Amino acid sequence: MGSDACDHVLYADDRDEEAELHLTLECGRPGVATRHDVDADHCAAALDGWLAANRGKALSELLVTTSRVHHGSLRPVASVLAAHRPEVRRLGLGALAFPDFGRGDHIPGDLTRDGSSWTLSVPLEAVFAAVPTVEQLVVQCNDISVNQGALPQMARLQRLVLRDSACDPEVVDALAASAFPRLESLELWLGRFEFGWGRSARDLVPLLNNPGFGALRRLTLVSDLDDALVDVLADSRLIGRLESLSLPFGVFGSSAAARLRDRWSVFGHLRMLDVRGNAIPEDAARALLETEPDVVALGTQRMCLDGARFAPPLVSFFDAWRR
Repeated sequence: MGSDACDHVLYADDRDEEAELHLTLECGRPGVATRHDVDADHCAAALDGWLAANRGKALSELLVTTSRVHHGSLRPVASVLAAHRPEVRRLGLGALAFPDFGRGDHIPGDLTRDGSSWTLSVPLEAVFAAVPTVEQLVVQCNDISVNQGALPQMARLQRLVLRDSACDPEVVDALAASAFPRLESLELWLGRFEFGWGRSARDLVPLLNNPGFGALRRLTLVSDLDDALVDVLADSRLIGRLESLSLPFGVFGSSAAARLRDRWSVFGHLRMLDVRGNAIPEDAARALLETEPDVVALGTQRMCLDGARFAPPLVSFFDAWRR
């Protein structure tokens, strides 16, 4: 590969039958440490060059990330993957740190400056169509998009992590209409689902009753949905098959904790119920923990004097990637 094509390649190990490839949207030219621009087309060209030079080689791991989350799109990368259709086992796309919820969604007029807002886009349907053999997919951005209807069937997909700051309801609808017969673990950051889209826990009913998730055993939901989420989960077809349910960093308070206790006959079979990082008061947290101390993971709860606010911590891409 020429020097221009290598600008975006951070790491490549193609010595064996299966290769590992790590790329970045940032440009490898002078001043990059103090600049905030990315070049998705240039990154896609680097990927295209590598795939052309290693035609037929399977990728055990492909990462395309960015530390400059102010703007960018992974669509050019998805187009290159669609053109080559490489065999990829693990695929990771998105921001290295996610998300700064203090930022808005306005794109600065001058993209070379450090604006107060950011957007990073991933076309989920195009990605799925381009890598049908993927077993694990991690996406961390604030603009996951789909076309209407079901996503392509992913016969090998076992783990899916979608982290969005305010998940488009069309993504939830698409997942609800899709079939992933081997999917065992789903982590879905709905983010500001209610605040950003005016949606409610009821919008999750088709997803939680989807027969296409027959192998799903571990579910993580991070959202601004309140205790109505407890009843939607309790009444779903999925809950009886789950081994682990994680609802961290949300807005659960005393009423949600009480509702979990009231519906414990439904949740009691779980090996773990994780409600860390919510806003459950000490007395309600203690009562919930006493219900099944070996199952409930309370961790640290946030103190909220004027009502719980959705404020998840900044997380690393590799928190999800290395699990």
